Amino acid sequence: MDKHERRALQHIAAAHRGLFSASEARKAGVSYAGLARAELAGEVRRVRRGVYAFAGVTTSQWEPILAAALAAGPSAVISHASAATVHRFEYGSTLEGVELTLPRGDACRLPGVTLHRSRDLVALDVAMRRGVQVTSPARTLVDLASRLGPALTEKLLDEGIIGRRWSARQVEDALGRARANLPGREVLQRLLDFRLEGPVADSVFEARAYRALEPLKPFHPHYQIRTASSIYVADAAWPEDMVVAEFVGRAHRVASRSAFDRERHKLTALAALGWKVAHIVATMSDSEIVESVLLLLLAARADPSAARWAGLNP
Repeated sequence: MDKHERRALQHIAAAHRGLFSASEARKAGVSYAGLARAELAGEVRRVRRGVYAFAGVTTSQWEPILAAALAAGPSAVISHASAATVHRFEYGSTLEGVELTLPRGDACRLPGVTLHRSRDLVALDVAMRRGVQVTSPARTLVDLASRLGPALTEKLLDEGIIGRRWSARQVEDALGRARANLPGREVLQRLLDFRLEGPVADSVFEARAYRALEPLKPFHPHYQIRTASSIYVADAAWPEDMVVAEFVGRAHRVASRSAFDRERHKLTALAALGWKVAHIVATMSDSEIVESVLLLLLAARADPSAARWAGLNP
């Protein structure tokens, strides 16, 4: 390659973490024979058939994914496990392999790559990363729901909502655009139903605590309690019973001294006003969370005719 061809290819490769396809090279004026000579001269290395990297470009976890997408052509969309890697989902070692989604009817075949065919992948469900298409974070979660299982799907869903990666509504919209018989649809929809109707949580722990307290509804999330000089916000409150639940997560344990002092002032002020406080910690099971609040509610409703709570068995 001459310096002009090399410069043109380097510009293209910069968008793909140092990779470029043979078809892109042709558009830049470099023939297949020219690429073969450059490979023999050690100027480039072949990553997979039809995809190259300049010598000196360090391999990474992204290389097999990007190389497959470039080899498949511009209609290919990185999806499923590979999209989860691109979006940096925290899923442990549950997902492996290189996966792409192509339009139905595309005859592409790539060794070592799982290819999905789809008619329902629309522009709203596709983003651009490193010069190639990848399913959006919300669509990626939808595609993987059945493979991840309910517990991990729920964890990723909550982390994404709290981290503003997506909203529950955006995930539901992506689910609505997917095919009707998509595996995992019912599980994901059940998880979304509560989050669309329930209180907005500030952490994964808080989201779990609110779900655990569902049997004790109605309650008021983020309830404001006024004193003569301050306004305090309780995580959950039953005002008619003067009972609140405070969620004490890791953030409280590592809080600054001033934050710790504010929390102690809050609890002291609530106690002075006659409020009973259930301290909910992350190590509690769902039944323990319910029981800790229920005991205070029953004490507040000392009248045994309070049949509203009698059917609960934490």
